[in-house]
Amino acid sequence: MNNYKKFIKNEGNEKPNTSNKEVWLYTRVSSHQQEGNYSLEYQEEESEKFARDNGYIITKRFGNESESASGDFTRKEFSELITKVKQSKRKPYGILVYMMNRFSRTGGNAISITQELLSKTGVNLIEVSSGMDTSTQLGEYNILLKLLEARKQNLDRLEHTIPGMRKFVKSGHCLGNVPKGYDHFGPKVVDPEKRRVKQEILVNEDGKKLRLAWEWKSKGMSDPIIIKKLNELGLSLTKQNLSSMWRRPFYCGIQTNKLVGESPVKGNWEPLISEELFWKVQSVISENHQGYTISREVLERPLIGTIHCPICDGKLSGYEVKKKKLHYYKCQKCKGISINSNTPKIKNPDKSGAHELFQTLLESYELSPEQIDPFRFQIEKIINSYSDSTKVETSISKKQLSELRNRKEKLEERYGFGEIEKDVYERLLKKVNGEISILQEKFDIPVEEISNLHNRLDKIIDFSQNTCKYWVMGSLNTKRRIQKVIFPDGLVLDTRNRQYLTKKVNGLFSLKTQFMRTSGDKKEKLLIENDEESSLVAEGGFEPPTFGL
Repeated sequence: MNNYKKFIKNEGNEKPNTSNKEVWLYTRVSSHQQEGNYSLEYQEEESEKFARDNGYIITKRFGNESESASGDFTRKEFSELITKVKQSKRKPYGILVYMMNRFSRTGGNAISITQELLSKTGVNLIEVSSGMDTSTQLGEYNILLKLLEARKQNLDRLEHTIPGMRKFVKSGHCLGNVPKGYDHFGPKVVDPEKRRVKQEILVNEDGKKLRLAWEWKSKGMSDPIIIKKLNELGLSLTKQNLSSMWRRPFYCGIQTNKLVGESPVKGNWEPLISEELFWKVQSVISENHQGYTISREVLERPLIGTIHCPICDGKLSGYEVKKKKLHYYKCQKCKGISINSNTPKIKNPDKSGAHELFQTLLESYELSPEQIDPFRFQIEKIINSYSDSTKVETSISKKQLSELRNRKEKLEERYGFGEIEKDVYERLLKKVNGEISILQEKFDIPVEEISNLHNRLDKIIDFSQNTCKYWVMGSLNTKRRIQKVIFPDGLVLDTRNRQYLTKKVNGLFSLKTQFMRTSGDKKEKLLIENDEESSLVAEGGFEPPTFGL
């Protein structure tokens, strides 16, 4: 009968024998203020003593910082603990926690996590302060009860603290972090130098710069220009930061925390701006344009995103006057900056639309038939020159790499025969390896072989000579890709004089302009006599993109 003993299951209150003595430790406090009261050190010391007394070995540690228990997987260290338990091939026997409210205060969710640890990974939860763990059914029951109690404690605490927080906020104080432009002084701030008996929120140097931003915005200045001007003053902001700032009544001294309910209150801090200025900015950012609709994804307005205002340099938006079925480009900030997209039915040469002007600009880059062959010859010389110089550089790099490898072999031989000390060997070896690494990194970049050069040149010339045709015939996506290739930084459109002012042009098209300007009647004159001085190859852009035409 003794042979059947191995099939007898353990009773619920019996702890099974285990040879695995490895445990992981998790410690936590709720706030930065608690980090200085030795709570983390006490949790760690007590857990280490408990492990020694019970024969456990702590092999990994998690937490040891402030993480609010209002959510479980919003805590970085807690999430990492659970993830590594699940992924680890060698599971620990259990997780040590000083008290269950350090593990979690979420109640039902914490119970679910604990049961998953037990059923799927076989890892126990061990409470140091009581010695309870989940290795038995009774122990599991008690641990789950403690997790529920931790949840109740949290709810009880909120029941007592929320009224106080609400009263604190309604009295005009700030709860939580202050926005950019302010310094926060008070009894509970993290920075010791800013500790005060009472809360004080004062405008700092950044705030003085932000005050200028509010003034600029109220006058219609665009966000990109404001960001640029602030950056010049030494203050860096993102578009998201700035957009969020315009919508924060905090800056005009108004408290809108959700704890105040439906009645905002006057804050006790120094207002950065006046309420009048705040509402001026609200008027600017909520301005409605009646009589037309604005959209970026419209085939009739492909130049949106490419053309810029000649005054503020902001990108022009587009709109349609539906009654007339006419499309326009317009600057939302600068008065009078507007232009029709196409010439009206009654054609007026002085009223060419943005599209006709753009087509004329593209056509200006077309060579005359007599200029094509000399220009093609020039391009071929530049490419061959670049290819030759690259081959020479590669050859030199190969030779240097070979010499460095020989130096390394000799260095290893000298160390092997005891001719140099270990510290000297390691220092020299580190230097040689560094030089080898730099050369290999440079050498490993593949040098593109110019294959089928004539075919490639045919495509290049064809694209540059027929860009206007491709743009007119292309889809919205094709038009925008062509615009980006030729004018990577966009174009300024002088709407009053109806002409484009180029910012930066693709190297190939820039070279064509110079070629036409310098060649004159001497069609075979080359633009660049010394090919090594050409920067065209460095700019790239030879290979015409495939537009699916």
